Amino acid sequence: MNDITLMSFGYIYGIPGDADTVIGVRGLPNPYWVEELKRRTGLDPEVRDYVFSTPEARAYFESCLSLLRQRIAFHEAYVSPLKKPLVIALGCSGGKHRSVSMAIRLAEALEAEGRAVRLVHRDLKKKFVHSAGAVVFTRLAGEPRFVIVEHRDGHHGFPKGRVEPGEAEAETALREVREETGLRVRLLPNFCTAETYSLPDDPNVVKQVICLLAEYEDQTIVPQESELRSAELMSYEDALKALEHESTRRILREANEYLRLKTEK
Repeated sequence: MNDITLMSFGYIYGIPGDADTVIGVRGLPNPYWVEELKRRTGLDPEVRDYVFSTPEARAYFESCLSLLRQRIAFHEAYVSPLKKPLVIALGCSGGKHRSVSMAIRLAEALEAEGRAVRLVHRDLKKKFVHSAGAVVFTRLAGEPRFVIVEHRDGHHGFPKGRVEPGEAEAETALREVREETGLRVRLLPNFCTAETYSLPDDPNVVKQVICLLAEYEDQTIVPQESELRSAELMSYEDALKALEHESTRRILREANEYLRLKTEK
């Protein structure tokens, strides 16, 4: 039985709960920003060569290898009836390039020393969908009222959509609000939160929605018929009741608290 597992993972999908030691490799050269390497993975030699192309990256590899040798020695000396195989997790942003490259290189080095190593690339097949939107509000009699949209599948939330190539998150939020509600809004500074979740029909797809805060005045909401069932203006309490998911309610609570603190200043 292999008693050493090297597991690559992406931080955007969460840290492995069974990891005994977690090593971050996000500081290594990132092939994602190289067009000819972007769609490849650390399984490709060209990607691994790029990741370890700098003296700093090679020095970090040696440091990680030294740490692993110490960690393995510590694990081998540990005596307990509950002792389990050692799991070392190596994480980069998406779990496709740098963490995979580091796991493979470390496995090669340990195997050359006569150790049996199990390689696991947890997030290699996962897909990350990047979206952005906004909590949209206006004020009636001095109190905030929030725009809650009802999507075609019946769930309620905020205007949002996928970030297009070359588009900043703020640009996406403004565009999506305009398309879904017909409103021209202004973004408030210093508010940004996010929710991350797996799609129920495909657990390998993880969606992250960056949510900003936007205000409008004296406009009529015009729901986008092709995307929405409705878009309504609600009080904070009614909006909380309408939202089905706790992560979405959390975003609304954060937005409302931001506005409350801003009003008290």
